[in-house]
Amino acid sequence: MELIEGLYLMTTTVVAGASATLVAFAIAAYRSSGRTAMAYLAVGFGLVVVAAVATPAAGFWTGFANAEGLLLVNSSLLAASMALVAGSLAVYEPGTQEFVIPESELSRLRDRGD
Repeated sequence: MELIEGLYLMTTTVVAGASATLVAFAIAAYRSSGRTAMAYLAVGFGLVVVAAVATPAAGFWTGFANAEGLLLVNSSLLAASMALVAGSLAVYEPGTQEFVIPESELSRLRDRGD
């Protein structure tokens, strides 16, 4: 194994481990609170774990013969995961009709953008 491959595996392991930890925290938060946002967060970080594990596994299995395809799949999974993580900030919670981000904070952010 070359140095770059070892470094790639090491950084991928760190990303997968950190994301798996966040998945566990989000699942625990969902179980204790029942908040839909935590389910979105868990699935979002779960996709990061899938991307972090599947990309190098497929890459080493195929000898990185189709690097563009690997990057496309990896980027797609990461984009979907970030959409879910961002969505976790803007979902309505059951029975509250309120955003996870308070309306006052959203208004402040909107005003700052003008």
